[in-house]
Amino acid sequence: MILLIDIGNSRIKWHFQAEQQPFAPHTQPFAINHHDADWLTQLSHAWSNVTRPKACFISNVATSARLEQVQQLIHTLFGNINSHIVRPQKHTAHFTLAYDEVQQMGADRFAQLLGAQAICSERNHLIISAGTATTIDGVLAHGQHLGGVIAASIDLMRTSLHQHTARLPLGGGSFSPNHPPRNTLDALASGARLARQGAVLSFMNHYMPDAPSHWLLCGGDAELLAKDLATSAEKHSATIQIVPSLCLLGVWQFSQSIDF
Repeated sequence: MILLIDIGNSRIKWHFQAEQQPFAPHTQPFAINHHDADWLTQLSHAWSNVTRPKACFISNVATSARLEQVQQLIHTLFGNINSHIVRPQKHTAHFTLAYDEVQQMGADRFAQLLGAQAICSERNHLIISAGTATTIDGVLAHGQHLGGVIAASIDLMRTSLHQHTARLPLGGGSFSPNHPPRNTLDALASGARLARQGAVLSFMNHYMPDAPSHWLLCGGDAELLAKDLATSAEKHSATIQIVPSLCLLGVWQFSQSIDF
């Protein structure tokens, strides 16, 4: 048994995986918000009655202090087990990262790219994370990463507008795909939705004009984004697949290259 952990900007996701069993793309991760006051207690309770893992593998984009807290809990509960941190690499067995300086890429994003290779490595594909930020990466068949972009999430867009303008509210409003907004709340909600949708389509138009056939979505807002992209995907004869544990799938892929 190995413990796979994804420490994101807001949540910690995890999965206990049988060492020789393939990780399923549809696996639903366990998750808690690590900004909750009692998050460590929640995590300790969740891990207290499981089989001691042989090793753990961690993707972390939160603070180093948060990582240290998680590692200390692992040590307290499971003793002296090997703990491996996912770090981006230029080349893996079936994947080449396009970043000039690989250390600039977040571990979670790198893991998502690795996870995608386990699902659709033989097709051109997009990897889209709809989390605290929106990230969009393009990968050619057989693992050549083209590059990617980082954009604000809907919440970040709304928060920024609220903080920097006097009268724009933080929440509220609705989006219609057929009728333009006719009030401020709907204009804000629609602007954020369309901006995120437009970022995906613009990335594809600029950098992958042949249209990738498979779009992999992950992150807390993946279902809403999939709904927004459905018509565009149909026009491009593309398939949308939501993979809730895409980062953890990549962490598992990473673990297969480590002798532990």
